Amino acid sequence: MKSIKWRLTILYVLLVTIVMIISGFIIINSVKTNAEQKLYKELEADASKIIEFIDLTSEEEMLKSIAVFIENWRMSYTDKSIYLFNKDGTLVYPADKIKDESILYKKQVKKALNGEKSISLDRSFELDDNGRQIQIRGYAEPIKNGEDEVAYAIYIRANTRESQDNLYKTIGIIIKSIVLAVTIASILGFIFASKLTEPIIVLTDKAKHIASGDFSKDDYEITVKSDDEIGELTGSFNHMAKELNKTLSEISNEKNKLETVFTHMADGILVFSYNGKLISANPTAYKMFGANISGREYTKIFKKFENYTPFERLLNLEKNSIKQNTVFVKDKFINVCFATYVKKSDDPVGLIAVLQDITEHKKLEEMQKEFVANVSHELRTPITTIKSYTETLLDGAMEDKNIAIDFLEVINHESDRMTTLVKDLLELSKLDNRQTQFEMSVFNLTELVKQCVDKYKIHSEKKNQNMSYHDDGNEYIIKGDTNRIEQVIRNILSNAIKYSPEESSINIDILSDDNNIIVGIKDNGMGIPQEDVSRIFDRFYRVDKARSRAMGGTGLGLAIAKEIMLFHEGEIRVESEYRQGSTFTLIFKRCVKK
Repeated sequence: MKSIKWRLTILYVLLVTIVMIISGFIIINSVKTNAEQKLYKELEADASKIIEFIDLTSEEEMLKSIAVFIENWRMSYTDKSIYLFNKDGTLVYPADKIKDESILYKKQVKKALNGEKSISLDRSFELDDNGRQIQIRGYAEPIKNGEDEVAYAIYIRANTRESQDNLYKTIGIIIKSIVLAVTIASILGFIFASKLTEPIIVLTDKAKHIASGDFSKDDYEITVKSDDEIGELTGSFNHMAKELNKTLSEISNEKNKLETVFTHMADGILVFSYNGKLISANPTAYKMFGANISGREYTKIFKKFENYTPFERLLNLEKNSIKQNTVFVKDKFINVCFATYVKKSDDPVGLIAVLQDITEHKKLEEMQKEFVANVSHELRTPITTIKSYTETLLDGAMEDKNIAIDFLEVINHESDRMTTLVKDLLELSKLDNRQTQFEMSVFNLTELVKQCVDKYKIHSEKKNQNMSYHDDGNEYIIKGDTNRIEQVIRNILSNAIKYSPEESSINIDILSDDNNIIVGIKDNGMGIPQEDVSRIFDRFYRVDKARSRAMGGTGLGLAIAKEIMLFHEGEIRVESEYRQGSTFTLIFKRCVKK
């Protein structure tokens, strides 16, 4: 029986039953004692009446007086038997032989013959005419003569059928009362227990709701129906649920924030337990290391990399310190920062690894190194030439006018190359630092492209190249710096002519879509290998360095063109196939269409 309601009911019923049984026992015992005392007094009074009535002058007179007494009091002694013994213990009345001779040996009779009065009733049992066993009680008292000597002993026996019947009736009444009391106690106990346990059941049900995370007000707030201890408990529960809901909401909000940051942060996160098993990772980490790392151990993930650090050593890092390693995974450089996370006692409970993709940073480092090397190389070549030719002139070549003029022309050419290079570098620097001043205006892009084509047709004709221009008859208006846009178009046209062979074709087209104006410049020149297409806009990058330098290029033209297009919120693209030609596409935002 697990329910407290039934336990309280049973306890209440048991308590009432025990009280009723004890009360019944006391009542029965009291009734029995009172009946015995009443019978004792009654038999004592009867004995006194008989002793006063009988004549002790002689035995004959005594018998006559006894007979008269019995005759006079017959109705009162129907359930009693009177016996008279002389001092020798011989039965003198009644004269006939008695049924139960054990009467002669009763202690009460012997005491009476010795002059002692019965202080209690003796007990015996007989069967009545119906075969029912009845209890017989006896009383004895001495009869003394004038000399205060025991002459006779009177012994009165009475059956207790009436008192027994009354006692049985009393017992029956008590049993009925107990049954009724137990029934009423069961009903009242159940009602009382239900009333007492109803708030507890409600509290238990609401506690289960809260344990399942349901904190809606209608679900956790309980109506306080009393001002007793249970009412106070209900009020305390409501307050606790309210505060718990508030606390859990704050924790949930913080958890959601952390999960959002954890999920969408650009860096990867790996969380290891104290035994080195991966217990959590964000999508970026899986993207870097692969989905197969789920549930794996630290050793299996990192042992294959160089600069491997054992897990135990990382777990014993000093507080607020980190350990960094760089690993190479799937063509990417990953910087791994290890740090322990601790509990309140500052004891480590696990390890966190923050993964940073530094591939672009590495590439930038390499590009910077390459840029410095290219600048050094580009400057060193003309400087070396100038110095060599100058030293030759100083050593006497100046005397030969023709040689001197040739040398000075070379020096002048190399100086122009250096000037152009420095100028381009300064322009790129200004573009990078947003120091270049753009004179923005609204102009006709169609007209600008036509003008550029007309200017460069002369150069293409010198190489017997066919330069053709096509448009759809519309005038496209954009907003930008006319000179800078012209610089971009001229740079691409110049490259198309420069890197295309004689008698090749160069096609220029201008068209539009819903939002953009597109200028396409296509040639069938030397083209660009696929592995070089992605780097064609890098600074100082040349597909064929020797040929490009011979043609006078600095390797910065396309880099400058890209920066100008980005400033105008445009885009420059290239599609190329080696030895088949290239197509450069310039995409401008539409402004106003006339």
